[in-house]
Amino acid sequence: MAEIPVSTIYFKALPWHNNNKKPQRICWTFGDGRDTCINYPANYNGQYVVAHQYQHPGQYEVCVNIRYYGGCEAHKCKPIQIGPRPDSCRADFERIPNTSNTPLRVYLRALPWHNNNKKPQRICWTFGDGRDTCINYPANYTGQYLVAHNYQHPGVYQVCVNIRYFGGCEAQKCKPLQVGERPDSCRADFERAPLTANTPLTVGFKALPWHNNNKKPQRICWTFGDGRDTCINYPENYTGQYVVAHQYQHPGQYEVCVNIRYYGGCEAHKCKPIVVPPPQVNCTVRLFEITPSITSLVRGFLAIPTSAPPSRPIRICWYFGDGEDTCIMLNPNQPLPNLFIRHTYPGPGVYRACVKVRFENGCVAEDCKEVVIRSATNICGGYMTDSLIGPRTFKFKGFSIHAPNDEVLLYRWTFGDGTSALGREVTHTYSQGGNYNVCLYITTRLGCETKICRTVRVPGNNQPALVLTPNPVINVLHAAFFSTHTETVNIRILNSMGNVVRTYLRNATVGPNTWNFDLSTLLPGVYSFVVQSPNQLASAIFIKL
Repeated sequence: MAEIPVSTIYFKALPWHNNNKKPQRICWTFGDGRDTCINYPANYNGQYVVAHQYQHPGQYEVCVNIRYYGGCEAHKCKPIQIGPRPDSCRADFERIPNTSNTPLRVYLRALPWHNNNKKPQRICWTFGDGRDTCINYPANYTGQYLVAHNYQHPGVYQVCVNIRYFGGCEAQKCKPLQVGERPDSCRADFERAPLTANTPLTVGFKALPWHNNNKKPQRICWTFGDGRDTCINYPENYTGQYVVAHQYQHPGQYEVCVNIRYYGGCEAHKCKPIVVPPPQVNCTVRLFEITPSITSLVRGFLAIPTSAPPSRPIRICWYFGDGEDTCIMLNPNQPLPNLFIRHTYPGPGVYRACVKVRFENGCVAEDCKEVVIRSATNICGGYMTDSLIGPRTFKFKGFSIHAPNDEVLLYRWTFGDGTSALGREVTHTYSQGGNYNVCLYITTRLGCETKICRTVRVPGNNQPALVLTPNPVINVLHAAFFSTHTETVNIRILNSMGNVVRTYLRNATVGPNTWNFDLSTLLPGVYSFVVQSPNQLASAIFIKL
């Protein structure tokens, strides 16, 4: 007797060819040993479908192989489920709220799952106290699978549910269950809380209580690390946040602790290091240009500084963009003057002028603007700037002054040591110290030719730019600095962590300069001594005993 087909399945091939060529032959492997191939004419426009009758349910590996006109061939396989799947099931349960006034009564709900949607036939509960139960359900049952159990004593019990489904599949799940109130357990923690007011050195803290039985804090004590501590009592019906604000007298790092005592007696403690930064300082400066005409070489500049909180400017530096810069120290014992200066430029051009102001509170502000000087005639000329950017290394920059309808074709440099370079901006390192005549040659399209020369002083190989004695030092440190410019230099002393511990300003002249520094109160250790200006940079290491 022939077997009756279990199921007829239809498959549809999904061909794809980048040149839109059609399938010539499609072969199907159905996974049951009864395969087929179908040939298609080139003008076929229908769908590529096939029907197959399986004799038995199960999972089969079905493959399609498509050979296209032109010879391209492709293959794809997929698993196919025929008929119902073999039974698979799981068991789980959850606790639902206790609506009675019996504190040791527990309500549980079974959570069945069956891949073929078969229903539970029998559910057995093990409650962990030796008083278990099983419940049978009819196949047409549509309600929830609930059970209630009364325990004799509070505690933690191992509760299990075993579900046997219609069809024979069976599964089990166990969980620990807390009955009655658990013994008190608590923790304490805190975090920084944002403040609505920007009050310097004031920090907000927020306590983060936790209690396993959800009991609330009764008393929270704060230790802020500066000897000014506090405790706050809370009523049991308090529902707000547990926050506190504390104003420190000085910035720094403090050990902050919170101690929380809960209703019922449980108590917990937590400490953390907290950094209180210095008050934030904001400062600005506005630069204004004052000029009689667009062709005037003389320009006036006015700086207007502001600081919050208010702080007095102590130093102002002017950068005119032509290499002729200057810094001015402001006398703190005299009224603050108008921060105004006049400067004469060497010729027409576009310059970037800047002002930088340092305030007493350490804040530094800067502002810049473009200065445009137009030529009144067909003037032909130029100038150069130089800056020391490393040991015996200079950066040179050329500026051309020419008619508006002209442009520069060539910048050529000679450095006075037999070498040369091309470009508007160049960098050159000298092999040894000495005085060198640096020249810049500028050629424009309309024939303007300019030559500018200046002397550059380079410290010698055997003459370090900075020498510190004695080293190690006990009280007074002698610094010998060879300067290539006459200018104000900034001196910093940094500890081994890179933090600045001393700052000085000194007026340096071209050639050797000697200064003395009283370091008797400096802590013992290894330090860096740095001399810096817009044109120079030198550093050395010394040891303080």
